[in-house]
Amino acid sequence: MPSAAVLVLSAASLISPSAVAQTDGNANDPAPDEISYFGESVSSLNQWPSSSGWGISYRKLWAPYLATSLAYLNDGHFPGHHRDGVTGEVWLPVNFFSQHLTVSAGLGPFYYYDTTQADNGAGYADTHGWAWMFSLDAIYQLFGDRTGPFLEIRLDHTPSAKSIETTSIGLGIGIRTFSDIHSSDPTASEGFATNEAVAYYGKTVVNSFSSQTSRAVAAEYRRKIWQEMRVAIGFVNEGNAQLIRRSGVTAELWAEPSFNSGIWSIGAGLGGYSAIDKYRVTPGRHVSGVVSGTLSLRPPWPPLDGFDIRVLWHRIVTNYNRDTDIVLAGLGYRF
Repeated sequence: MPSAAVLVLSAASLISPSAVAQTDGNANDPAPDEISYFGESVSSLNQWPSSSGWGISYRKLWAPYLATSLAYLNDGHFPGHHRDGVTGEVWLPVNFFSQHLTVSAGLGPFYYYDTTQADNGAGYADTHGWAWMFSLDAIYQLFGDRTGPFLEIRLDHTPSAKSIETTSIGLGIGIRTFSDIHSSDPTASEGFATNEAVAYYGKTVVNSFSSQTSRAVAAEYRRKIWQEMRVAIGFVNEGNAQLIRRSGVTAELWAEPSFNSGIWSIGAGLGGYSAIDKYRVTPGRHVSGVVSGTLSLRPPWPPLDGFDIRVLWHRIVTNYNRDTDIVLAGLGYRF
């Protein structure tokens, strides 16, 4: 996901000058979306050395002093703790210098997935839980007053709960732009077709301290149901990763805004995963949760009209300590 996020953000920065010219004067939506990728140095207990983390964030400005965000954060590796998670925050942004500089404070829940040490046969447990997240950031707009690329300094803090307490500080890059449904071009939202079929190939990583891996394949059908909302049905084969040998069907609800007349998009999904794991002690099909993120890019060349490149990340959330990350790259066709 990190390299894919940088790829899409870089492409968006190259594509966006014409979009900036169109949307900077759009009085109907004074609040562009913000998408950023950042790397962080993560600290926990004083006796532990710092670790490295990263994240990707989508933030929507609703009013001059109100924004909300959804983000994925990797909280680094510490002794007995490999933690990451998703967070939704409410922000108070304050603009300076004609909106070239924005300083914001955020607060919201953080749902984490922590691989911890455990006295069981596997030697680890996949612990899930909630914590609060407090954030501060400063964004400097490089060009223009309302849209375009920006640089970000970010601070995140999760106080002690049932998991570890962490403080992260880092740098990021991002872009402010209007989604297609808010573009000044009334036909922009038609650039992202209603239906999409995708075939994927990638890797499964078990959330253990050894991070066992295997090859993974998947297929998916996605359909737009309302504005930026989509549903997806997919089949995933996670391969044989020593601790799991699992395959099944995913069903998810997605929020996926598109940009620049459907040339690229970013989305987050939530749903269920009905699967059979041949290594599980209890036989038969079982249902786990699945949290997902995706990035897509449609090459703007007529010979490839209808095709897109899509990167997909699934986090399978189980109740028997067999969480996995499934990272997939695929070729899709929109129709």
